[in-house]
Amino acid sequence: MNRPKLTIDTLIFSLNDVIIDVSYSYQAVVRKTVQLYLESMGLTPSKQPLLTADEITCLQRIGHFTDYWDLTIAFIIYFIELLPRVPSPTFPIKFHVPAMMAYLQVASAHVKMSIDELCNQKNIEKLARDTAAAGGGVNGTSRCLPSYNRHLLVASGPITKINLVGRIFQELYLGADLFERTYHQPTVIVQSSGYSELESLLLDRAILEKLSQKLPVGLISERPKFEVERSLNARQITQFFQRVVTLDDLEKSNAKKLPDPWLLLEVVRQMNPTATQVGYIGSNPAEIEAARAASKTIPFTPIACLVGAHDKEMVQEELEKSNPSMILGHPNHLKELILG
Repeated sequence: MNRPKLTIDTLIFSLNDVIIDVSYSYQAVVRKTVQLYLESMGLTPSKQPLLTADEITCLQRIGHFTDYWDLTIAFIIYFIELLPRVPSPTFPIKFHVPAMMAYLQVASAHVKMSIDELCNQKNIEKLARDTAAAGGGVNGTSRCLPSYNRHLLVASGPITKINLVGRIFQELYLGADLFERTYHQPTVIVQSSGYSELESLLLDRAILEKLSQKLPVGLISERPKFEVERSLNARQITQFFQRVVTLDDLEKSNAKKLPDPWLLLEVVRQMNPTATQVGYIGSNPAEIEAARAASKTIPFTPIACLVGAHDKEMVQEELEKSNPSMILGHPNHLKELILG
């Protein structure tokens, strides 16, 4: 048997685009949510998608997004700021989703634009690079764009009441039945099954099992705990992860999202035995940056993964800028690196 090429005593995975392929779930939901949101404002619909899969990857990887809600919000900010200046309506608002939709329609009643016109005006690569130059993530997008139409962004607060972006996203992702069982409310926009049904396992289950037998394996995700648990249970891989740290833990601790290293340091803190050399595999430059920041506390080997990227050449170029220890084409290559 060949000798392993990577010497570590603990292995941490990012969930999306490494363990689970979310190309047809989260990425598709981002595209659909942005378009539905703009159409709910009264913009003339189009039969063509406003955003392509490559554009989702472009903003996500170049703009350093690790949270799909944040990615969706950034796209909506971009498109509402492409609209003419829209005055804020003054009528009273009730705090429920239909009222939020009515608010948007009244606010944008005089905007005579179509989805097709926005499609012709967009330049997502420029948006991605401007976002990165402004610090990355949704805050970077917010800083690099004008702010005269921000009242058209309804994306904060509980999704069962006033967070229209989150509501559309979760209804699309979970589907009508699971949304109702999770949030105890009927869906407002979606009456079909969810995009979550289209997810698939990326890392070979047998390889993951052998890795978990050789060393402690942990997992991080910026998605809600119930989504992560459901995804792992559906693929019968829950038992291979000694510890899982999710958005719920992040919010409970009032910690910061990636590229802040909190998620990585927290999952390692919970591992047994105590780690001395951690391998971390992620798919986004912000994740590699987080691993490098975590190395100030405990040695990390950041490993980047290209799988899930539509434009692999572009993504590899961006990943290289974050200075990973290595870049893998597929997480299954961990077999040779760690198991030998």
